[in-house]
Amino acid sequence: MKGIRSVIIDDEMANRNVLNSMLKEHCPSIELIGDCASVEEGYELICRTKPDLVFLDIQMLTRTGFDLLRMFEQVFFQVIFVTAFDEFALQAFEFNAIDYILKPVDYSKLTRAVEKVERSIHFGDNSNVIHFIQTIDERNRLIKRIPFHQKNKVLIVDLDNISYIQAVRNYSEVVTEDNQQIISSKTLSDYEVLLQSYPNFLRINKSTLINIHHILHYSKGVDCVITMKHGKEDFEVSRRKKAEILSYLKD
Repeated sequence: MKGIRSVIIDDEMANRNVLNSMLKEHCPSIELIGDCASVEEGYELICRTKPDLVFLDIQMLTRTGFDLLRMFEQVFFQVIFVTAFDEFALQAFEFNAIDYILKPVDYSKLTRAVEKVERSIHFGDNSNVIHFIQTIDERNRLIKRIPFHQKNKVLIVDLDNISYIQAVRNYSEVVTEDNQQIISSKTLSDYEVLLQSYPNFLRINKSTLINIHHILHYSKGVDCVITMKHGKEDFEVSRRKKAEILSYLKD
């Protein structure tokens, strides 16, 4: 089997050496063809060597691995991010099916990530990386947009434009402020986890997640019913959630 031609881009020499040793010992399919320590050197190295795979550090001095990827009009290589990011950032990676390994690197997680890349290379697919880079904000901490795969195209939707998300059997329906209805294969629980650090998104019952900035009005009676500015449905807040939701709405 032909080796997966790979490079390592990380500003810490010790990290590059450790990853190099682990790959040689545990990932025989990897053929290391170079490494470097900065975004600028990484861009030159990738352009010169045309690797199949890049092991990419995220936080490097004053620039990031995301900055490097944005320098390419087309990402023609697979990427495994090497990161020390916090828990929420990792949820964004997982939501978008992006391969990553945490520092300090664990060899078992490294081998699993490499195996996923082997399958991706076989099928010639690196679209997840492209879509992910389009959705993160300039601080590289939170996603500000979400990609939705719709037949032969991908919609990139701003979070602020999402009015509510409803569970529909084993998938979700996302309704935007212009009443666009988008079917997503992700579950409502997936979205709840992804959006838990965004205070304007609240789960109001077992099947509905709303953006409180898009509320038109709500009732304060025994049954709390929320009417959204967009969409055609009113939503009843579950009794278990009522006190929590009303406290948010009163602030």
